[in-house]
Amino acid sequence: MNSKRGSEYHLPQAEYEKLLERVAAAGLFKRTYRAHLFIFLTTLLGLLFSLVVLASTDTLWVQLLNACVAAFFSVQLGLLGHDLSHHGVFVSKRINYFFAVLVWGLGCGLSEGRWFYKHNAHHRSPNHIGHDPDVDIPFVFSPEQASSRPQFYKKYIFPHQHILFWIGIWFVYPYNILNSMRFLLRDITWRSAFEIILILMHFTLTFGITFWLLPSLVASIFNVTVFLVMGAYMAMIFAPNHKGEDMLSPDQTHNWVHQITLTRNLFSNPVVSYIFGGLEYQIEHHLFPSLSRFYYRNVQVIVKNFCKEKEFPYHETTWMNSLRQIHHSLKQEAHHW
Repeated sequence: MNSKRGSEYHLPQAEYEKLLERVAAAGLFKRTYRAHLFIFLTTLLGLLFSLVVLASTDTLWVQLLNACVAAFFSVQLGLLGHDLSHHGVFVSKRINYFFAVLVWGLGCGLSEGRWFYKHNAHHRSPNHIGHDPDVDIPFVFSPEQASSRPQFYKKYIFPHQHILFWIGIWFVYPYNILNSMRFLLRDITWRSAFEIILILMHFTLTFGITFWLLPSLVASIFNVTVFLVMGAYMAMIFAPNHKGEDMLSPDQTHNWVHQITLTRNLFSNPVVSYIFGGLEYQIEHHLFPSLSRFYYRNVQVIVKNFCKEKEFPYHETTWMNSLRQIHHSLKQEAHHW
């Protein structure tokens, strides 16, 4: 068994080019329009169903369940936005970009510009302290992360982070709304102004419809539930892929192999793949971000064979076990405080 840490693996860029050639030779960079259209239509049907339920009853427990349905399909819409922003749907980058802005802003109430800036930095250097913005959160997985944090965090957050993390995930969506607006208002351009208009339209429509169809108290509870469930769902898609994995220190150099060795996949099946939008294949997604999610299963075979040839670790586990690994890592680091 190889005893290396994930950060210690390196290969020249030429090896990635060979891997890329294998994937291209297998014809796996084709577009999957029908599959994406099916996901889009089922998402719209899910949101339409939620709207029908909104108009049918003001019973609180029914609307609580309906809020979970609305949250689920709203995140599914965001996963389509994720595909579009990675240019994984259409051949044309302009068409991908146009629909990505619409889906993120009008569909989800979030900034595509902020997502693109932040997410691309994450893809360039996953789990790289000081380079990956996704590790810049109130919770730490290594002593190096903690060193630059304010004393408040060290005193009140870190010792209890293995508990607070599971509370914090519910607020991921509101947190991203706030930071979307901060990002857009920081530098007003034609693009940022257009995104702000789309976001305002999104919340005008969602709040307007819910408060029009439901009593104020029920509508308020419905909207709060949607926000919280969306946050938890988003976190439960993205956190299992990297959190608790080995990390690069700020002075280490990122190598393309770290897309494999600092990343965790989840065992997949058709249901898991639908729920996670293909992101359970996180290793393949990081290696080939513009690839259609519907080819990840095929690419996985090629990547696994490559890792076997090079004697690299390929971390794949269940969703529940990934959450246990995250909790263990957080608790282990909490003991230092």
